[in-house]
Formats: sequence, C-alpha cells, structure tokens
Amino acid sequence: MSVKNRRQFYDNPERERYSNFVVDLRSVNQATSSSPKRHPEKSLTRSKRLWAEQIAIGLNKFRLSVKKSRPIAAIKVAVDLADRAKRLKGLKISQGWQFMPSAKNIKRGFNAPWPIFNFKGWSFGFKQLKRPARLRSKRGVREILQHRQRMFQAALRFNPRARRAEERAARAETKATQYRSLFSFAIILLLIILPLKVLSYFKFFNLHELEARVMNQSQSALNNLLAAADSVSRLDFKNADARFQAAGADFLAAQTELGEINDALLFLASLSKDPKIKLATESKKFLTAGAVAASLGHNLAAATDSLFNDDQDDFQAKLDNFLIHGHAAVAEARKLEKTLANVNADNLPEAYRRQFESLRLQAVLLADNLDNFISAGDRLKEVFGLSRDKRYLLVFQNNAELRASGGFLGSYALVDLREGKIRNLEVPGGGSYDTEAGLNIRVTAPEPLWLVNPLWHFWDANWWPDWPTTAKNLMWFYAKSDGPSVDGVIGVTPTVVEQFLEITGPIDLQAEYGLTIDSENFWETVQKITEQKNLAQTNPEAVAGLPIGEENKPKKIIGDLLEKILEILPQKLDKDNLLKIIAIFEQNMSAKQILFYFSDPLLQSEALKRNWAGEIKETAKDYLLVVNTNIAGQKTDRVITEKIEQTSVVDVDGKIINTLVITRTHHGLKNEPLVGVRNVNWLRVYVPLGSQLLSADGFQSPEDKYLQEKPEAGWQDNPFLANERAAVNDVATGVKIYAENGKTVFADWVMVDPGETAVVTLRYSLPFNFFTADRAETWREKINVRLNPSAVRLQPYSLLVQKQPGAMASEFIGRLILPVDQNILWRYPENLVGERGWEISDRLAGDKYWSLLAGPSAALD
Repeated sequence: MSVKNRRQFYDNPERERYSNFVVDLRSVNQATSSSPKRHPEKSLTRSKRLWAEQIAIGLNKFRLSVKKSRPIAAIKVAVDLADRAKRLKGLKISQGWQFMPSAKNIKRGFNAPWPIFNFKGWSFGFKQLKRPARLRSKRGVREILQHRQRMFQAALRFNPRARRAEERAARAETKATQYRSLFSFAIILLLIILPLKVLSYFKFFNLHELEARVMNQSQSALNNLLAAADSVSRLDFKNADARFQAAGADFLAAQTELGEINDALLFLASLSKDPKIKLATESKKFLTAGAVAASLGHNLAAATDSLFNDDQDDFQAKLDNFLIHGHAAVAEARKLEKTLANVNADNLPEAYRRQFESLRLQAVLLADNLDNFISAGDRLKEVFGLSRDKRYLLVFQNNAELRASGGFLGSYALVDLREGKIRNLEVPGGGSYDTEAGLNIRVTAPEPLWLVNPLWHFWDANWWPDWPTTAKNLMWFYAKSDGPSVDGVIGVTPTVVEQFLEITGPIDLQAEYGLTIDSENFWETVQKITEQKNLAQTNPEAVAGLPIGEENKPKKIIGDLLEKILEILPQKLDKDNLLKIIAIFEQNMSAKQILFYFSDPLLQSEALKRNWAGEIKETAKDYLLVVNTNIAGQKTDRVITEKIEQTSVVDVDGKIINTLVITRTHHGLKNEPLVGVRNVNWLRVYVPLGSQLLSADGFQSPEDKYLQEKPEAGWQDNPFLANERAAVNDVATGVKIYAENGKTVFADWVMVDPGETAVVTLRYSLPFNFFTADRAETWREKINVRLNPSAVRLQPYSLLVQKQPGAMASEFIGRLILPVDQNILWRYPENLVGERGWEISDRLAGDKYWSLLAGPSAALD
C-alpha cells in the first residue's frame, strides 16, 4: 500500500473499529506463525487457545458496534465475520508493519479469505478469493454448508430476539408443510373419486344400459369371431369372410355406443372396483378388433377371388394376387392376435371370460395356420415350375400291399410342369415293370425280398419308411433303368385317388374299357384289371368279363384315369371345391398318403418343416415306429387291422422296461380274390438307439424252401443297405437287430392266415435312465443346484409314435407307470390321463406325441 493511501486509511473514521480487529488478528498471528497440524488431537496448544480467545473478543466488539442495527442483518454480518475469522486459523500472517500479507504467503482456496481494503468506499469488506475447481466439489460444498450452519447457531446465542424469531419461523414452516401435504392428498382424492362418482350419472355408464347396449353387440361379435377362426382353421375362407364381416358389424355398433366416451374417463373407470365399470375400460381395446376382423375377412375373400378370376388365364398372375392378399390377411390376423392379447380378461364378466380366452387362443392358431398356409404358397412358384421347368417322378404306392414307404409300387408317371401347367404326362402301360428292360446293372436286394427275387428292381426300391432315403433310392434306380433325371419324387396311394373322385364325380371310361369309375368301385375295379394276369391263374371267375386291351397293358388304365381326372378337375374348381382339395392335401399329407421329396435343398427344407417329407424324426426320449412290409402276400393289408400296445415301467432306480404287443387280425375270407391268402409280413420295429432286446415272442418265418434263391456273386451292393447288412441275429430269439436312421431296429417275420390273429410281443430296455438328464446341465442350473440343494428336480419324459406311410390308422394303447414316489406336475396334451404316468387310447392317423413332467410326491405336496 502506498504512503498516500495508508495516510488516507488512517484518517478514515472507521479505522479505529477495523484496526482493533486487525490488531487482535495480528496478535493471533504472532502466537501462531505456522499452519495447523494435520492431527486434531495434537493441535490444541496454548497458542491455539489464545487464538480462539482473541477471535471471541473480536466478535464481541463487532457485535456491540452493530447492536443498534436491524437484528437479522446484524446476525448475518456476524455469521459472515465469524465464518471468515475462523478460516484465519490456517493462515500465516507476515511479521512487521505490512498491512496486507505477502502474495506468496496467501493460501489460495476456500480456507483463505482475507479482509481487503475498499478504496472506493473508504470502508473495508471481506472479499473471498477465487476457489479452485477441485474445491467446488460436492464434498467441499457440503463441508461449507455444515460449517456455516454451526457458526450461524453460535451467532444466534449473541441475540436472543433473533433466536426466538428463528424458532417462530421454523414452527410456521412445519405447519405450512403439513397443510401442503393435506391439501395435495385432498386434491388427489378429488381427481380420482369425484369423476368416478360423476360417471354413474352419465347415460353410458348406467350399468343396466352398459349391459344392454354394449354387451349384446360384443357377445354377438365374440361368437362370430370364434366361428370365423374355426372356418379359417378348416380353410373355409368363404364362410370365414361372412363371419368376419358380421363380427365387424357387431363391433362397429358397439363402437358407436362408446364413441362419445373420453379416454381419460375410461382410465379413471379402470380405478373402480365395480366389475361392470371396469368392463368399460376394456371396451375400446376389445372393439378395436372389429375393424381388424372386417379387414381380415376382406383380404381372405380377395385372396380366394383372385384364384377364380376369369379375366386372367395366367396362373402366375393369379398366384401372385392370391399371395398379396394372403400376406395382408396374415398381417391383419397378427394384429387381431395382438389386440386381443392387450385385453385384460379379468375385467370381463365371468360368464364371458372362458369364451374370450378361447377366442384369444383361436386368434393365435388362426394367425399361425394362415401364415403357414400362405407362406406355403410362396414355395409353390418353384414347385409348379413358374421360374423354370420342373419334372417329377410320381409313384403310385398300393397300400393294399404295404411296403415300408406306403405300398407296392406298381405304376408310376413322369410329369413335366411349365408355368404352373402340366405340359407332359407319361404313364407306362406296363407300369413299373417297364423299367426292367432298361436296368443296366445287377443289384442285390434286401434279404427279405429274396423270398420273391434276390435281384433288386425299381418296383421294390421303396424299402425304407424314411421317405427321403426311399426317394433317393427310387431316383437312383430310375436313372439306372434308362430313365431321365427328375427334380423330385411324389408318392401317392389309392386312398388319395378315391378322395379326388369324390370331387370329380364318376369318370366315364366306356369308350376305352366299358367302365365307369367312381370313388366306390375304384379300388376293386382297377385292382382286378391291373392284376388280371395273376387272377386269371388263381381266380379266373374274378376277371371274367373284364376288358383286356389290345396292347395287353393292364396298368394303362391308371394313366387313362389320371388324364381324365386332370381334365375334369379344373372344370370342377370353384371356391367350395378348392377348399375340399386343400383339405384333401392337408389330411393326406398328415396321414402320409402323400409324400414329397425335392432335390432342391430349399424346397426340401420347406417340406421337412411342414411335415410333408415323411422322414424318421429325432426325439430325446422314447420312440416307436412299427413298419409292415408285405412280401408275396397279395393285397391282404386291405383287410388287416392292427393294434399296438406299449407299456413302459419305470423302477425305483430309473430303469425303463418297455413291453410292446402287436396284434394283427386278418379279416379276409379264404380264397377270396386278392385278399383271401396268407399275409406274409416282414415286421420292423424302430425304437430309441441303444435299446436292448430282452425277449421276443410270436414271430413266424416262411419255410426254408421258399428262401432257396440267392444273389449271384458279381451283383453290386446298395450303399443304403450297409447298416442292414451289418445286422446281428439275437441268439435267443432269432430277431435281427441293427441301427438305422438313428434308431435301433428289431426285425423278423410275422404271418397270419385269413380269419386268424397273430400276436407279437417284444420286451426291451431303453438306453436312458428316467432320473438322468438327457443333456448336460447349464452353468445356471449347476449354480442353482448348489444354492438350492433341496430344490425339486423335475424329470421330463416323452413318447413319439410315428405312423407308417400309407398304412391305415392303427389302434394305439400306451401306458406309463412311474415309481410310487413320483407324481405328475405337467402333461401334454392336457387331456392326458393317469395318476402316476399316463393311459393313452388313440388311433394313429398321423404322428403322435405325448410328454409330462414328474417330481417327488412329497416335494410337490
């Protein structure tokens, strides 16, 4: 400070008051020339006590000087002074006459404020130096606030009146807080309760009118939606359209009733406990389905109409339009599913709750089935040769003479497709036997076929129940028999032809054969014509009067009949018959009367995904497939009924023993044409891989004199028969055992005469333990077991029974018997019965699957 400024400062009237305070501080500085110690317990020295006393003296002098001022202002100044004075504790003040400390000795930070002379106002003030960023942290601010609070409380002790004022202010603030809470709570109650009370006075929310004006339309719409979903599941799009439109009209009527209701009121209604008012909260969600249903019905109708557009002869254009509307219908079906899923069923009347849950389930099935059907149409472009020409081998498998993949392959056709139309159809008049002349290699047949011929031919090539394996073998034999390459193989049984004849009506073959073929006489008439050569020797009266073509090709009638069917079928194709045709394909693909194999991997994967491929499936637990192969038994499988009984017993150690009983009854009459002879059957039973045969009974082999013919040394071996050639014969039972398609196979002969019954019993153990997991535990499961050693470990069990392709539906009886300490927690399907296991009684019209979860009885109680 300059001499002039210092002189001016000394002449200032405030100098005395400020100097007294500074002198006090200088005395403190002389007593404490060093900064405080880091350890508080060591810092309480005599100099520190002296410092505290001087600070108190300074504060007292300052309080007396401002006593006559306003109390609150004085308190604030005192607090500010006390705050800054305390921070001088860590400040080192230079000795001598210098009024201000040297710059190098000033501590920067919130602990180092210093009184700075105010030259403009000839007064002093306390100016706080700029704080570093690191001191403006949350912790630093919190320390400052806490310190100010302590100093403020200390300053209050100097002024009782200010202390009382502060207490009054605190009490007033407490009351204000209480009043604010009560007021807020009251407002919330008014916002929630008052509108609900007012709702009951509105016309719509009259409870009786709610039932009368909305529920009637909603109930009708609900019924129409259920009926529409059922129609779609049966592919009856015409009726589905009508039902969807009716549901849309009902929903629209109900929607009109709700049109004036504000969404906010519906939200408030959701807070009510009255079930009928809560119903209103779901009304708009539920009625939104009306517009979706109407749009869905419209798209379904448009998709169907596009296939019958007489203005378009282009099949591809018709299919494209069908798919456009079909995919739009799928999108609407998914939207309907989502809309119904958002409805809270608990808010619906109890009387309608179950029906609504059924509708919600139907909506899911509707969307899935429709998606499955329409997406299949995308692949039809490739199947029908819309992108490039296709050629398929169509084989007719006579299931009256069962073979593993469907039946004896007596006839076949070569079908060429271009742009969705059949460009060429060839059906050899001699049937499959016409391939014999072109066969340029000699291949050893499977050993059971040696009963008729050890040389393998095309007509016996459908040896396996796994259709992909059989189809590849057929393509190989057809190519080796001088046939062209094909893009796939389609297997069809007479059962399918009979159903198509129900649509076409009687087929007039009078000009060619003097016959009229319909669904009633198809099998018997055509069978006698195709087998007339054999019947002429055994039953000449059975073929008396039957026409014999000049070419003496009895199989030609099948080709002629097929051409007539393909000619008449498009003429009969309307909306109703289209649905029947689709239903025929769906039913017969499920029953494996129609089988598809494509050399195109994409098409084949689609066939596998849709269960059109007839493959042997993989499964984690129990499995069963019974396969019958008629060898030299004529057409006796048409009069054979089969019953399959399986009993699975699980012992206390988890070992599973299966007892399988197969009963075959021959209902034919002795010497009856085609069916009145012995049924000679090569029986194969497919079970889980690794199963061990324990016992077998009821098998009967043909006499050795019929098995004398052997293959020649130079004949080739078919690679598909490698597993069968490696089979072993069980010493005790004579049953042949080998592995194939990931299964263990038990095989032997079964024969039954007309009017008699054959019973075969197999007893075998499964390769897995009931209580052992069929897969490795995940790390989460392992941790759960360690953390919860007493947790219940549920045991899954399942059974997959596959139907033999082409076979009629067998009767199936299944039993599962678990240990006494095991109870059923979950089962599929839900109607599966059995207290400790299951009791199944069903018909194998297709593949069947059952499963359950079991656990200890005590743990589940």
